[in-house]
Order: sequence, then C-alpha cells, then structure tokens
Amino acid sequence: MTRMQWALVLVSLGVGLLATSRLHSPPPAAQPSKQHIRVLLSYRQSAGTFEERYLFPELSLLPLGGGVQVLSAGRSDNLRPLMRIPAGKPLAFKLQNGSLVASFDGLSFALDSFVLLKPADPAQLVHYRLLNTPRQGLPEYPGELWLENRGNGLLLINRVNFQDYLKRVLPSEMPAGFHPEALKAQAVAARTYAFARQQTRTFWKQFGADLDDSVSEQAYNRTRTHPATDAAVEATQNQILTFAGAPIQSFFFSTSPGATANIEEVWMDRPAAPYLKARTLRRPTGVSIHNEAEALAFFQNWNPAGFYEAESPFWRWKLSLSREELEALLSRTLPERAQSAPAFVQTPEGPLSPGAPGFSLGTLQQLRVISRTSSGYVTELEIQSSTGRYRVQRESHIRSLLRPDKALTGGGDVVLELWRGEPRLNFPSLPSAAFALQEERDPLGRLRRLTFWGGGFGHGVGMSQYGALGLARQGYRYQKILEHFYPGTQLSLVQP
Repeated sequence: MTRMQWALVLVSLGVGLLATSRLHSPPPAAQPSKQHIRVLLSYRQSAGTFEERYLFPELSLLPLGGGVQVLSAGRSDNLRPLMRIPAGKPLAFKLQNGSLVASFDGLSFALDSFVLLKPADPAQLVHYRLLNTPRQGLPEYPGELWLENRGNGLLLINRVNFQDYLKRVLPSEMPAGFHPEALKAQAVAARTYAFARQQTRTFWKQFGADLDDSVSEQAYNRTRTHPATDAAVEATQNQILTFAGAPIQSFFFSTSPGATANIEEVWMDRPAAPYLKARTLRRPTGVSIHNEAEALAFFQNWNPAGFYEAESPFWRWKLSLSREELEALLSRTLPERAQSAPAFVQTPEGPLSPGAPGFSLGTLQQLRVISRTSSGYVTELEIQSSTGRYRVQRESHIRSLLRPDKALTGGGDVVLELWRGEPRLNFPSLPSAAFALQEERDPLGRLRRLTFWGGGFGHGVGMSQYGALGLARQGYRYQKILEHFYPGTQLSLVQP
C-alpha cells in the first residue's frame, strides 16, 4: 500500500476498535482507554540471572498524592483489605524466615504471599516512590503495585493505565528533543507493542505480568516524563497499528546503517511478516550488499550525504581488536553462547563443541562472515581456530559473542570509535550485527588484528528511531513515517 487509511477494524482480542477517518485527517474524538497493563519491575536491570534481576530482597516505598489501601491473601484472586497508609508515610516490606512482614510507623504486620497496594480513594492519583532500588534516582510509579513473596525475594508488578505507561516509556525510548512527528510515531509503535504483548501468551504471564520494564521489551520509567513526549502520547491517544485485524509486532530500534532488515533474516527462528521488511533510509539510492568487498566499502564510507540517520553517533562505528584480545574474548563468550543458545552455535569441524567440558579455543586463525542480509546485517559468523570451526547465528548472539569489554578481552580499555562524538569505552555489546571485517596479518600470514567497520545500533527490525527523526525532518508526518517502516498496516483506534 502507498497510503495507510483509517479503517473499520474489529479485533477479537478483548479490545474493540472504532471506525477511523482518512490518513491525514485528525482521528475522531475518543474516550480515554480504561485498559491497563501489568509491568514486571526489575531490581537490577543489568543483572544476569532472573533472581538477581527481578527479585527485591526488601522493598521500601513512599506513597504520594493520596493514601494507600493494603490488601493481602494467600491467593491473588482472594485479597482482603488490611490497613490504610496515609500519603507521605514510608512503608517497608521485608522477609523474615521466609514470611512477608510490612512495617509502618513503628508497627509491623504479617502478610500473606500476595499483596496489593492501591489508592484508598479511587479519585486520587497515587504515585509510589521506590526508596531502596539500585536504579538511578528514585523512580515513581502510578497505578497499583502488586507484590508476591517468592520465598527468596519479592516480585513487584506495576498495574498502570496505558496512557500513564506510555508517558514513561516514550522518554525512556526516544529523546524528548526529537521532532514531534518522530515522537508521535514512537508513541503509536510503543502503544501497539504493549497491546500486542498484553494479548499474547508471553513469558511474563506466569508471573502475572504482560511484559517487563527493560529494553528486552520496552524501557519503562528510566527517564522522567517530559511535556514533549506527553504531548505525543496525547496526540495519538488510542491509536495502534493493525494488520489483518490484529495489533502488529511493532519492533523498533535505535539506528540502521542505511536500511532495516527482514525479520526472518535477522531472527531466523521467527516467521516472515509482510510489514517487517527491509526498508531503505538512504537517498538517492538504496542499500544492496552482495559480497564482503561491497560490505567493507559500504561500512568504511563515513560520508553522511544521503543518509537519513547520520545524526546518530552510531550511524558508523569502528572497533579494532588484537588476536590475543579476540582469543580471550571468544574463549569466554563462545562457550557461554553454546550453553545458553545451543541451537544457534554449531561445530562443523572439531572434536568438541564450545559448550562441552574441556573445550579450548586455541589459536584464532580467522573470523568469516557466512551470511548477511542485503542491508548489511551479519546473520551467521564462523570462527576458525587451531581446535576447529564454530558458527554462531542470529544477530543477538553475534553481538553478545563480540562484546567489546576489557573485562572479557583481558587488556586495557576497549575503544569503540563513533563517527561523531566521543568514543565509548568497554561497551556492553556490539552496537549491531551490521559490520564488515578487515584483517591485519604478519609476514607469515598469521592473524595479528581484526578491525570491525560497522554501522547502526540495535537489531535492525521494524522502525529505526533515528530514521523516524530523519524522515520527520524531511517533512513526513507520523502516519507516513509509520507507513514507511510498517508497510501495509492500518492505523486504527482502540475502543475503551
């Protein structure tokens, strides 16, 4: 489709959709959605294990804006009211011998396994300030808080209205200083993503949540709300993208190297989707890479002319590692990938798989790109060493395999050069899987150093946020931006 039209769409997912008008006309007035979403809050967002990331060893909070009613029971569907806490009074939850105890104003109360905190007066908007989280600042959460005693820690879920949720997602996912049309496009994509996750049997459902608050889903409440992002949420109120009558998988990421990628190429374990296809962000020509020589020339081109995303520091980047640094890195990350994702790590040649006890990488001889998308994303990488050949698939595993961190390389700081701005030291992951390799060998032909010439930041599927900014500055309204990144979809209104 060349134009998305407002359409009459009915979704049989528990949310109705209203008739909509033509593409560039303002949508008809709609009542605020009463839909809520449940977000699993993380304790340490960068931690490795589930327990370390999501279980609060204890919890202290401060209700603001109104009093709070505390309910508890042994089951989440049988809660009974226990007490009311006035606004501005701290409330603490601790585990004592495996049992949950609440402390308030010098008094302690034994609680059952499930606890709900909700406004004592439904007309008042209550925020809960978390006082003992290791996250930066003191984040505040509107709506309700659900606690579950897991024996070795507390799970914490925020049940929040969609609008309030989005107002805390948008500034966490896109800078508030971006063009208003780019912010609106992001608001629609984020709302669509949340609706789709709410209606899907996700991993988080077993914990009573629809999604979590990390970048694995959508970053939530990492940045304070801002008038510009609030305005984008309000301007697109109740608008989502649909395809064949259902909310789409509205994936998005930071920056492409010049084009996005097909979902089935980047994530080969997922089916193709008509609206998640490679889309160019370069004029006057597109991006089409056919071999490694073309890939290297493409990524070594640091001339931003014609590229819509060159404002991003990550539009082009460069990383150089010695053979010794690569051996130290891969000796740790290759077995790690083989153990955590064995389906994506193969051993075409060698006595031991990287996940087997006693595995040794040996001397690194070559890194070789086996396959990549036409827009430049590496989808399979081969490691050849003195002990065998090993292949790693899927962009997320390739990026984790090549983490540019001195804690893994064993030497000095690892420098990630960016095409603009200050270099980054010891970056937590390779910015993207869009890169080409340049070898340096000694007179005997032994590998001495590898330079990664790369571009973009993120997985490459769906909407590029810096691409949305570039298109907005070209005069695109948010509807046309969404049409570019999600072709064939319809912009529809969600009914309360």
